[in-house]
Order: sequence, then C-alpha cells, then structure tokens
Amino acid sequence: MNITAVKENPAKKYGILGVPWDEDASHGRPGSRFAPESIRKNASWIFDRIIDNKVMDLEEFRLIDFCDAEVKDFGDVEICSYDHFETKKRIENKCRELHQAKYIPVLLGGDCSITWPQIKALHDSVKGKVGIVHFDGHLDLLDSTPIQGEFSHSSSIRRAIELLPRVDSRNVVQIGCRAYNYPDYYDYIVEKGITEISPRDFYRLGIEGTAKLTLERAARDTEVMFVTIDIDVLEGIYAPGSGANETGGFNTYELQELMKLLAPYTHSFNVTEVNPPFDLKNEFSSIAAAKLMFDFLVHNYRPTERAAKIMD
Repeated sequence: MNITAVKENPAKKYGILGVPWDEDASHGRPGSRFAPESIRKNASWIFDRIIDNKVMDLEEFRLIDFCDAEVKDFGDVEICSYDHFETKKRIENKCRELHQAKYIPVLLGGDCSITWPQIKALHDSVKGKVGIVHFDGHLDLLDSTPIQGEFSHSSSIRRAIELLPRVDSRNVVQIGCRAYNYPDYYDYIVEKGITEISPRDFYRLGIEGTAKLTLERAARDTEVMFVTIDIDVLEGIYAPGSGANETGGFNTYELQELMKLLAPYTHSFNVTEVNPPFDLKNEFSSIAAAKLMFDFLVHNYRPTERAAKIMD
C-alpha cells in the first residue's frame, strides 16, 4: 500500500477558482451560481487575520506561517450559458492549467457537475491511478437523464468511474450518502466495489477510524487523491442553503475534523452545491464552505502530527 502525504509541491501553491454554474441543478433549485462570490465574502474575514504571513490556528493551538505558500485567486471560470459541454471543457482546461503550473486546484462551485471536469483534469495530469473521496448526501451515480444527459450533477462519480481508465472504482469512497434510492444503485455499488461510509458507519468508526478507512481505500496504490464536498453532506440545520437537503447528515465540526485528516493526502479539492438564495441570511452554508476551504489550505500545507500518523 502506498499512502503518503503530498510531497511533490514543496512550495505549496494553491489556485482558487470559482465556478458560478448551476444549470445542471435538479429539484428546480438553481442558485449555486451565486456561491463563489458568497464563499469568498465569508472567507475574507479569515484571510484578513493573516498578519505578516502568519495566522493562529486556535483549534490546534499553533501558529501557521504561510511564508512558503502561495494562495492565488484566479477568479471565476467564464461560463457559457446553456452549453454545459463547453462550460465543462473550460473548467477542465482551467484545472489543467493549474496542474501544469504546480497549483493544487481549489474550486468553489457551482453545482456538483463541476466535479467531473475537475477529476478529468487531475487524471490527465498524472500517469498513475486516481482515488476519489466523495462527501455527499447523494450517490451521484446516475447514468443519464432525458433532459440533462450523461453529465448532470447527479452523474459525476459514475462518469469518472466509467470514462477514466485510471480511476478504479475500488478506490472510490463515498461518505455521508443516506436515505433511500433506486435498487439498481445497490447492484452497481456492489458490482464496482465502491466503499460506502454512511453517517451511521461514521458514528461507529469515529473521525480517525473513518479517515483511516477512507485512505486505505482511496489511496490504495494510487498516485493522487481527489476530494469533493457537496455541502448537503451536512445536516440541513448546518447548511440550509443547498441544492437538495437530506436529513441525518453530519454536523460542521465532524466534517471539518475529518477533512483536516484527509487534506494532507489530497491533490485537488472542491466544495459544491452551496445555494445562497435558499440559505439562512444568504450566508449560513457559505460560512461552512469558507471554513472548509481554509481548513483544507491550512492542513494540506501544515498537516498535524495526528494526520501524519493516521496510517500508523
């Protein structure tokens, strides 16, 4: 088993990219096009606390010195309205440019159809296998729909499994999926050997146990690992502004602590499905997403000893 933290980018460069796209959203709830702006707004108060390249990590009680890091906001992907193929190609190209320039892509969605082109860009930027960690209240394993076709926000994980030759479904871990779904999904998950960690599994395993199992599966003989967080993995009270809430999800503390343990092993990251028009005061879910983004930056750049020893 080959599981190591990210090492090939010692200077640690992070490229933030907004994707104001929600034309593949379902349930008649578009609105995630407004999320990149809202997440940036709510992240600004965190970035404003960086003085002389340093910020206090109160939760770990340490100082983080960003002197060897570059965090650059590349603005938003230019959206081609009503043409999701062209828009997804633009997302893929932007992510590929970031990889070529040695930046770790950090995307702010947008609906979760943006996940497919981001995974494809990572896949095409390396020679080895790609592991996928998918936080979501839903499976995103839909084959196709009559209206949205094969590349909707409900299909990203299936497209990655079926179209990318170096994505092995046994290296795909889905965390937080719950409720009820179609019988053929059960057959597909069993056939492909996808790892499902439900909220009940999470509470049984605990934060560190879940992180360890996730890395054992998603980083098993893979070169890189991709992490996507659909904000509806959270219980609706913690993220009311999302595309499709499901009851029985995580709280923000649990998700943040789990993300901190996975961040050092992650080579591409996104947060999707924040929906400000349906949010509490237009920002409750955006605050959670902003914190998750900053947690990723900090803990990818400076992993804790706990994260470094998670596989011991």
